[in-house]
Amino acid sequence: MNSLALDIGGANLKAAWRGGVVSVRFPLWRQHRQLSRELHAVAARCPSFDRLAVTMTGELCDCFASRGDGVRHILSAVEDLASGRPVAVWSHEGRFMTVAQAVAQPERVAAANWHAQATWVARRYPLNHQLLIDTGSTTTDLIPLHDGQVAAKGMTDTERLATGELLYLGGRRTPLMALGTRLHWNGRLHGVMAEQFATMADIGVLVGAIREDAHDRDTADGRPLTCDAAARRVLRMVGADYDQANIDEAVELAYAFLDLASHRIISALEPLWIARVILSGSGAWLPLHALRRSMPLVDPLDLSSEISEAASTAACAVAMLDLVVDPSLVTR
Repeated sequence: MNSLALDIGGANLKAAWRGGVVSVRFPLWRQHRQLSRELHAVAARCPSFDRLAVTMTGELCDCFASRGDGVRHILSAVEDLASGRPVAVWSHEGRFMTVAQAVAQPERVAAANWHAQATWVARRYPLNHQLLIDTGSTTTDLIPLHDGQVAAKGMTDTERLATGELLYLGGRRTPLMALGTRLHWNGRLHGVMAEQFATMADIGVLVGAIREDAHDRDTADGRPLTCDAAARRVLRMVGADYDQANIDEAVELAYAFLDLASHRIISALEPLWIARVILSGSGAWLPLHALRRSMPLVDPLDLSSEISEAASTAACAVAMLDLVVDPSLVTR
């Protein structure tokens, strides 16, 4: 049976099949009525399938009145794509549910994609006291693994935010104003504007972690994701203009913001005893910087070196391809 796995987020749609993955940006919170059409467009880029394996985080988007409403909307679009073929939906319980079960108990499948990936990684690397750190465009998951099992304290977003296992800090979309109100720059402690003038994508470009892309205008001001435009956006966060500064000062400021972001990750790591760290996701450069600062003797395993960079970015979908073939995990 050929399976197609879908990870439906609020900002990105990811699909995986045996031998390939595809990731596309899709602002669900703005275009939720176009989700079914977009899923069909994604599936058109994939091989034919006999079954869908699905997980999601997009139900949290504020275009939905509640997470339950979001789960129902997403699964309705998925069923339209499935056209009668079986659909398996991953749950926090560590198994797949039917669509009917998921619609009846949406809290069991809401924001469960991290659990699918963690289950798969724990099975793949069954050692004690590991930590999976997955950083995407919006969030960072810090998931303890123990002896081949997921050892997270929290399951829902609310619980995981309380335990520190979920940080709303990503490698692309996080506004810099969310990192703190003050930072050290230009030889002094400096205030930061509470405006969405720049994001972590600008930091990534300026520190060399993200490639420039003159065609990418998914930025705070709609201008290109280039070093020049990123420098202007980042300098604006401290009330400065590019005309009054230079690229070196902008890069220095970018590293100051990166230090703030790293501190949030380091603070979450401090209470944990870790034998090995596994990194994944498009924003893995962010926790890597934090680890180099706080745990220089730790040599993290980068999942992208094991399964390719593209597959690591879509790791939640890739994970479900292996999980859905296990009969014990699939509700019939």
